[in-house]
Amino acid sequence: MDLTLSLAAQISKKLSSCLGSVEVSPLTLNNPNSFQPPVILPLSRLSRISPYFILIGGASVLLLLRSPQQSFMAHDEGYYAQQARWIFETGDWITVPWWGEPVYDRTIGLQWLIAAAYTLFGVSEGVARLPSTLACLLSVVLTYEIGHRCINQPVAWLGAAILTATPIWIQAGRLATQDIPLVLIELLGIWALLMAEEHRGQRLYWGILAGSTVGLGFLIKGFMAILPVIALTPYLIGDSPRHRHLTNPGLYIGGLLGAIPTAIWLEKSMAAYGLLPLQQLFGKLFYLSETSYFGAGPFYYLWNIPANAFPWPLFALGGLALAIRDKSQRRQLLWIGYPLTLLLELSLFKTRTWYYPLQLLPFNALLAAFCLNHLTQLYVGKLKTRRWLPGLLSWGLGGLGSVLIVAGIVAAGFPELLSQSDIRLYGWLGLAGGLGWLVPGGVYLRDRTGRLPNSPHLWQFGWLLGPWLVVATLGVTGLWGNYNSEVKTALQQPNIAAVLDHHPINFVFEDKKTWGAKQDTVLLTFYTPQLGQTFPTLSELPSQAYAWVSPDDAHQLTPAFRSVGEVKNWRLVQVP
Repeated sequence: MDLTLSLAAQISKKLSSCLGSVEVSPLTLNNPNSFQPPVILPLSRLSRISPYFILIGGASVLLLLRSPQQSFMAHDEGYYAQQARWIFETGDWITVPWWGEPVYDRTIGLQWLIAAAYTLFGVSEGVARLPSTLACLLSVVLTYEIGHRCINQPVAWLGAAILTATPIWIQAGRLATQDIPLVLIELLGIWALLMAEEHRGQRLYWGILAGSTVGLGFLIKGFMAILPVIALTPYLIGDSPRHRHLTNPGLYIGGLLGAIPTAIWLEKSMAAYGLLPLQQLFGKLFYLSETSYFGAGPFYYLWNIPANAFPWPLFALGGLALAIRDKSQRRQLLWIGYPLTLLLELSLFKTRTWYYPLQLLPFNALLAAFCLNHLTQLYVGKLKTRRWLPGLLSWGLGGLGSVLIVAGIVAAGFPELLSQSDIRLYGWLGLAGGLGWLVPGGVYLRDRTGRLPNSPHLWQFGWLLGPWLVVATLGVTGLWGNYNSEVKTALQQPNIAAVLDHHPINFVFEDKKTWGAKQDTVLLTFYTPQLGQTFPTLSELPSQAYAWVSPDDAHQLTPAFRSVGEVKNWRLVQVP
């Protein structure tokens, strides 16, 4: 890991020389004569207003802003939501089901969380997304806690705020998928390690909590939970003389305790289905290790992460360069070594997706905050030779904002010019982001004229405002949260809705596994209120029964079957 940091230091020399040599020390808060790094809100106000309240409030607004029209992303949202529905309805909390068949290609932790939510609030899209939403909010708080202990309070606060203004993070927090709950468990384990280091007298108990997160992570995401454990080895081994976590018996006790739920689940599953659960779990692991989705090469994450989390990965590169040079920083093998090692692991793993890097985003946010905090020091500094960089970035962002505003006006006001009637929503997106990103340039221009006092906290806020408004607009317009409106709208047709509301609906398809993997099947299954049974042929259906008939089986239909309606080539019919 030392070699990794050394290579990163060499790569970042030119970048760090541009950013300057001002250091951000964790001791600045304790030294009244030293420079206090500016934050979005002055520290005097932060002492009166809980940072947790502000962070959770800001993130909650983004997570809850949504259009009335909501629908699932079939894979994997609808799949997990429907599996949890069967668990809730049947009371079988052991089987990972799909139409009565055990499907152990993934673990059951998320389905348990969603099914538990169903028992409290009923079955709906919002309830299925609730575990991820809560995990997203708690992860923001833990990012602040980890940053506070590894860097300092201002950077930690700014990093947590940046995480809430990271588009792909908030999108994932709205999805009923495994990824954000897994990130929460990983951050909980890291925070517990830091607490064990900080409270020596209670290190046994904190070690138990840290160790238990390994088994809980496996219950949520299967073998993918092993990668974060490996990524922690530079910190666990390299900093061992200081923290001695590896000699903490609580870590191993917690590991055993955390494995108990998974062990019980697997034992009961194997009692019911033999070796099938293990065969399918390991089979999925081997499949993913050899499969490359969408032809994603080894450098996939080098463009995918900046595109999905813009602009913060660019700031994070600057923060990485500065942090490596800053010898006063503590625990670099944790908040720098951990994300670098995990990124290397994810790049070597052959299956590469947009959601695997979500585990990196809390640390990406902290590194970005480290850089933005440093730029703010240059912004208010006395050396004019160093002010050019904040100014250049402000004008550059303002230029991007101006382009987005013009494009947004054209798309929202004159969609016929682009021959795209559905592009109007994207026009509002451009307007929101563009207006937000004009703020840093406007504040910089006002401050440089000298007519008013410098406003570093307002300048920082401007960088957050653009992404925040973009994410809010994505939610309000339904671009996020309403992923398959066509299917849901078709099911609301009066002739179809009348049947769905009053009758159980069977499904006709020959191969449950093949059709179970298809998007339309997943959505029709979840959005059908009363599910009947599956049949391989129409001839086996009971008289007068209703059924969804798959496109491959539509040739079996005769004029005797009464057609009720059609959704994405699926036919809803009544048996004669």
